[in-house]
Amino acid sequence: MDESCIQVAVYDDRLEVTSPGGLYNGLTYEEVMNGHSKIRNKAIANIFSQMGLVEAWGSGIKRIFNAAKEYALPEPKFQELDNMFRVELFRNSFPMASENKNIGGTSEKHRKSLGETRNG
Repeated sequence: MDESCIQVAVYDDRLEVTSPGGLYNGLTYEEVMNGHSKIRNKAIANIFSQMGLVEAWGSGIKRIFNAAKEYALPEPKFQELDNMFRVELFRNSFPMASENKNIGGTSEKHRKSLGETRNG
């Protein structure tokens, strides 16, 4: 595995993104968690801003926490590791997953009934 590339791992309960190189330009973990940011690529930042994809500089982590809370998801985890930064986004376990097993079967029944209607 090439550790110089961003790594994305998908697990049953979470999405884990690990970025090599640590935090940019002397930012500390505490600063990042308090909404401080430094722009690494000004050209991309300006394009994203003009496209309306940037709400405010340094607001991303706060928005991630708010979205997790809004959707009743476990709180995201941010870690500064040896020259890496990792974000873990969790999902809820789905207690109704066993109830949803029939979704495919229901769809198949629906397709069959459509076929019978068309052919009949």
